[in-house]
Amino acid sequence: MKTPDIVAEKLDSPINYKFLILIALSAIVFQFALTFVFSPDDSDLIISVVSFINPLAVGIAGFFLARRYKGSLVFGKSYLFLSLGFFSLFVAEAVYSVYDLVLDIEPYPSIADIFFFAYIPLLITHLVLNIKFFQPSTTSITKIWVSIIPIVITIAYVLLALHEIGETNFDFYYGSIFVAATSIAFSLTILGTKIFKEGALGKTWWILLLGILVLTLADDWYYYLEISDGYDLTHPVNILWYAGYWVIVYSLLKHKKTI
Repeated sequence: MKTPDIVAEKLDSPINYKFLILIALSAIVFQFALTFVFSPDDSDLIISVVSFINPLAVGIAGFFLARRYKGSLVFGKSYLFLSLGFFSLFVAEAVYSVYDLVLDIEPYPSIADIFFFAYIPLLITHLVLNIKFFQPSTTSITKIWVSIIPIVITIAYVLLALHEIGETNFDFYYGSIFVAATSIAFSLTILGTKIFKEGALGKTWWILLLGILVLTLADDWYYYLEISDGYDLTHPVNILWYAGYWVIVYSLLKHKKTI
């Protein structure tokens, strides 16, 4: 059955803040246990398993949404791209774990990064499809601030990275490309949230924005750590990844219940 892409106005769909707090606390407690309770070898294995289960959960949730809206004007396609993006992250994390735990080869950089990067254009496609459908034209002011946000984030990363390493090397350029790409997705999510803020999907997009913000912060922090070899599998940056994925799962489940 085809589902029309209609966003009802002012439909009451409250955000469960207790659930969001539970996600954050669970991520913190999990990270604490991995750091202070389990042995390093056990922690590495658990982290590796959880790291590819999390994006897989988002990919599956997105796939079911895509199937539900199959034949609709925008949601079916857009959520398929979102699902493929997180399935790409699942593959990336699995490959990363094989390099790190099975082959004992440095996983950064590696083939895994191809799949890590593929997630970004797929996420951007999801965002653009929704934005173009619900707001076919944008004002010049909107185009300006949507462009400024990723520029500011990327410049901030570049300055911090140069201050840390004092030179432009492979890690510097590599990290800058990823930071620039993720910040574009973040900027488009803000625009999507602005478009949907008065409709039934407004609160769903606020949650999605929160999830993408958390993942963006984690990604940018990770690439900053890599330039100084400061990352390991028990680093606190993992808390952001654990929480960000499940916040996005919550936004997808909320979308399903809203429309």
